[in-house]
Amino acid sequence: MATVPITEIAKIPYIDHQHLYGREISSLTFFVNGEWQLWISAGERIIPLKAAGLSEGFYFAKEPESQADVYLNFLNFIAQHACWPSARKPLDGLMQDFFNLAACLKKFEILFDYSGTLKTDTSRLVITEIEYIFGLCRSIFDLLQEMIAAQWQAVKLLDASAKKRQLRKKFSDMIIINDRIRTQAELMKLFYIPQQLADFYVRNGPFFQILKNFRDRFFHGGQTIKILYITERGFAVPASTAPFCDFGVWNQDHRLPNDLCSLRPAIAHIINETLKACEDYALTVQSIIEYPSPIVPDFRFFMRSSFTKYLIDNKKVLEECLWWKDI
Repeated sequence: MATVPITEIAKIPYIDHQHLYGREISSLTFFVNGEWQLWISAGERIIPLKAAGLSEGFYFAKEPESQADVYLNFLNFIAQHACWPSARKPLDGLMQDFFNLAACLKKFEILFDYSGTLKTDTSRLVITEIEYIFGLCRSIFDLLQEMIAAQWQAVKLLDASAKKRQLRKKFSDMIIINDRIRTQAELMKLFYIPQQLADFYVRNGPFFQILKNFRDRFFHGGQTIKILYITERGFAVPASTAPFCDFGVWNQDHRLPNDLCSLRPAIAHIINETLKACEDYALTVQSIIEYPSPIVPDFRFFMRSSFTKYLIDNKKVLEECLWWKDI
């Protein structure tokens, strides 16, 4: 949002304009009492508009307009407490990548329907989409780290005696050295970070390393998924296919007789672990850093698009090891 006088921001009744402390407002769209309300910045003014709806975007509300709209504690935390100008660029990137994750899940459904209706081999389309997901989730980790580094410079630690050092802007540069994950002690010594934040990196390091290694193989090593099958129930791979075989998401009840396993929970795992890392950061950092009060008190920050329901369904897919079609 362009810089506008506080007197203009005060026109929006839901914003605590007296306690912004230099933070930016992540959205000027609100859903209140069953109606959409939108403010737009025009130069140094803020102008209210009547909105019939919102097809894609982020908004503040006490409750979601639709059960298909997504609430992520991570996004709510940033939008409400930690949206300093230095964090705005990575936040915008993360918001777009979350939309792209939801769209990817929808595309797998479209590709399966397409393969069945037209009897067309869509395996190459599916493989390239899987490769894209690895790259997209790697991008989310790097944007998360860029945000962490920006916030680390802007915030005040609860322990006033603690030192701070500039954090690196790529997740791999923080956590990986000589193809191994740095230990808690190494992270604390090198970057002067609290134990809780070091533990966050150590917890999420193993999954990130898998993500990074396979993303690099796909994008730089010329490797790909060699065998993919289109079954009556959906896309499947042999149970020995790496890295999916190490995820622990397949059980015997959901394997085909020829030991093929559904790709759907494996994809769900990749997305779930990526979003869990963002949520983990939000919970961790609030235990060590003092943040200002919420920008929009008593409201929460929601994500809305035509495909966000697939992010909500992703948890069920993972827990129940679902295919695309039950037979």
